[in-house]
Amino acid sequence: MTNPPQKPSSKGHGPYWPVALLFLAVLFVVLVRSRLLAIPLERDEGEYAYGGQLMLQGVPPYKLFYNMKFPGIYAAYAAIMFFGGQTPSAIHFGLLLVNVACILLLYLLARHFLDVPGAVAAGASYALLSTSPRVLGLAAHATHFVVAAALSGLLLLLRGEDSGKSVLFFCSGILFGISCLMKQPGAMFGLFGFCLLVAGGARQLGLWRVHCRRIVLFSIGLAAPLALAAALLWQAGVFKRFWFWTILYPKVHASSMSWSVVLRNLTHFFQGLPLAADGLFWITSLLGLGSLALFRGKKGGKCWMTGFLGFSAAAVVLPLFFFRHYFVMLLPALCLFVGQAISAAMQWAKTRKARKAWGALISGLFIIIWTLTVFHYRSIFFELTPDAICRQIYRGNPFVEAVQIGHYLREHSAPDARVAVLGSEPEILFYAGRRSATGYIYMYDFFESQPHAGEMQLEMMAQIEDVQPEYLVFVVIPISWAGRPDLQRTWGSPVMAWAPSFVKNFYDLAGLVTINGGSEYYWGKDALQFSRTDGRRIGIYKRK
Repeated sequence: MTNPPQKPSSKGHGPYWPVALLFLAVLFVVLVRSRLLAIPLERDEGEYAYGGQLMLQGVPPYKLFYNMKFPGIYAAYAAIMFFGGQTPSAIHFGLLLVNVACILLLYLLARHFLDVPGAVAAGASYALLSTSPRVLGLAAHATHFVVAAALSGLLLLLRGEDSGKSVLFFCSGILFGISCLMKQPGAMFGLFGFCLLVAGGARQLGLWRVHCRRIVLFSIGLAAPLALAAALLWQAGVFKRFWFWTILYPKVHASSMSWSVVLRNLTHFFQGLPLAADGLFWITSLLGLGSLALFRGKKGGKCWMTGFLGFSAAAVVLPLFFFRHYFVMLLPALCLFVGQAISAAMQWAKTRKARKAWGALISGLFIIIWTLTVFHYRSIFFELTPDAICRQIYRGNPFVEAVQIGHYLREHSAPDARVAVLGSEPEILFYAGRRSATGYIYMYDFFESQPHAGEMQLEMMAQIEDVQPEYLVFVVIPISWAGRPDLQRTWGSPVMAWAPSFVKNFYDLAGLVTINGGSEYYWGKDALQFSRTDGRRIGIYKRK
């Protein structure tokens, strides 16, 4: 067994002030997220919260709602709500804990390759970038949970290589399996861990038995969470639907996305990257990537860090959508290279005559970058209300209005009442605490160029007609249906031809929310007297 390698020395950099900066970064995250705990749930959060809510009621995922995500994120939300309550504040407090854990995990991971200032820079960078609106960091997306499990798995894997303890490889595999359960692209981190073990065995062919045992233990641990989840879903009688929605259908879904849309999403992310804020960290990370020639850390660190960056990028690319929150999975690697840039700069400063002055200048530049980013987002971090922030970030989406609609449904229906939401707003179901009359809580799949679209629409209509829900919510907002600029394009579809007549024949208008510049709410007789039928609006209908 080889002797554990020595960690990079931090002598000469001061043992206290870098860690104090990391503490301040963590404190910043805690203060900002605590102020914004009550921010309304966005669409994905609403789905996860609704799924977690059903799990707390004993209903497995994929039974009463369908989606392409693996079940881990629903279980994570269920755990958060079990301890904290079924509120947006509880969910965002759970995100706060996960985010702080990721910051500390990344610092510990970076210490395997970088000195203290570099590791602190990596952790502090992640603290800010993972909270940034650029990656929708204030929302509890599954990508945050993917990162938490992946960083934990990588840290245990490195500890296992240093100590040689077999149990750490098994536990590392379990954490990577959990990362995949949170969201399918998390599998790329498990693949990275597997490749690290194979590469380690290739370097030490004389110890092939030891490395084979490690690979086997890691693989068993990696498969264990996935196998357990599959067994539980099989026992619950939903495995067939789970397999279709999470394994078979994603291939169809990805093929329906044109390359022009893919490139548009990717271009939009980088074109809108502010060079006065987040963009400065991306530039610094590129400098860190270029400074690997000056790297003086742990042996093999260059390959490890480069591989981590490559597999992290693959996790973002794999779904082929390039939505902003997907880039959260790239942030740990990005921030690790920010730390590398700071570490290399500090090493260079030590060769100068006025090394203390150069070191202070480098530290000051990093603090300036950090401060400029905070200043750029100052209105969101410190000034605007949670509702105002939600409207600013998610323009055109009815996430703020969903709160009152959900509360109205909760107050005016029995606990066992069923609700149908015609539109992609599962957060309404969560706020209402009522079960959906259909498993289709998203409408997007209906209007894509995929072979199941017509079949899905017919199944949704049949489910709603069979259940005859007490309330029906009709969301007349383009982005809630297909993200199209003109909702009229969807009216030729079966569901759009069916919905108006079904509502007219069986339901009376109970409430109306208009969203045109500002939100106005009309209930009961006020809603019936409202004659305007154009613009973005949400109708709440009660069964006759």
